[in-house]
Amino acid sequence: MTIPPRLIGRREAAEYCGIAESTFSLWVSTHKMPPCIPGTRKWDKRAIDAMLNALGGIGEPTSIDERSALTKWRDEKKGYDRPRHGLDANSENILVTMSVYPNLDTIDQLRGAGPVMMGRLVGKKLVVCENTGKETRYKITEEGHDEAYRISESWKRR
Repeated sequence: MTIPPRLIGRREAAEYCGIAESTFSLWVSTHKMPPCIPGTRKWDKRAIDAMLNALGGIGEPTSIDERSALTKWRDEKKGYDRPRHGLDANSENILVTMSVYPNLDTIDQLRGAGPVMMGRLVGKKLVVCENTGKETRYKITEEGHDEAYRISESWKRR
């Protein structure tokens, strides 16, 4: 008994879908089909199945692994994983630092931070300001944590 391969070339992928090779290539370029696996010219049958399920209105992919890979791929294409607030490098550093070290919450503790920069982060609703009378403390918001995550992920891609 032979096990059919999970990874298939463009011709086999087109045949698997029942369409012409040129149509398959068009579907890949318009994101109706997943891209080939990086570094290869092979497609994963499960990824193709997941996209066909979604195109056919059957619903989301059947397994959690397929769903997370498909969702991640779609998010990358739509730019959901990219920073959204257009911060400069110093503001990015401060936001990521606040996300990793929430106990650093005053301007004195955050290297490079000043009232103007913190005011910008507050204005973008990434940080909230708490005046306790004798000192001003800054707390990162949930959106701030999300943006810090997107920033750190973008640093990994550089």
